[in-house]
Amino acid sequence: MEVMNKILSGSDATNRRLEFPAGSLWAFPMPDGQNSVEFVASDIHEQQWRLKVSVRNEGRYSKPWLKGEWGDYVHQKQLRKGDRVILTMNDEENGERSYRIGAERKHFGFWYSIDEQQDSAFSSSASTKVNNRGREWCDSPENMFIQNILLAISLWAIFSELGMEAFRFIHYWADDIQFMKDLHGL
Repeated sequence: MEVMNKILSGSDATNRRLEFPAGSLWAFPMPDGQNSVEFVASDIHEQQWRLKVSVRNEGRYSKPWLKGEWGDYVHQKQLRKGDRVILTMNDEENGERSYRIGAERKHFGFWYSIDEQQDSAFSSSASTKVNNRGREWCDSPENMFIQNILLAISLWAIFSELGMEAFRFIHYWADDIQFMKDLHGL
């Protein structure tokens, strides 16, 4: 069950806390006298993130925040303003709740899993690319970036008439290019 689906603000992505939607507090019942609840959320790789939902003790509005390892999550996933974070909850048969957290980035009108984009970029950057003469062509980040752009353009030309599925596939390559550009500081 979806608990939160939030587009990150600039402060969510740069501070060590997220402005938590008050409408999602129902998923974190707080015992009397407490103003926070700690929980663990797992990402797509089963990495566990210790998080904490906190509210103000005083005032007219509860102003909830998500803290804990939020800053570490943002840093590892390289989140930025405009990305989307989704938190889901599942009531297990043993009565316990489990939480999942995921992040997505929008490219050309479609949302893609940031974890999947990073996995794809790391695997493609780890492989050695060789040109048609047999020499290594990707000896610099600039050449790798140019090669990935040419590959994306070639794929677009090949698959452009295959409809929306081809469009989605090709934009995974665009995400790899942007990720590699960011990774190499281009």
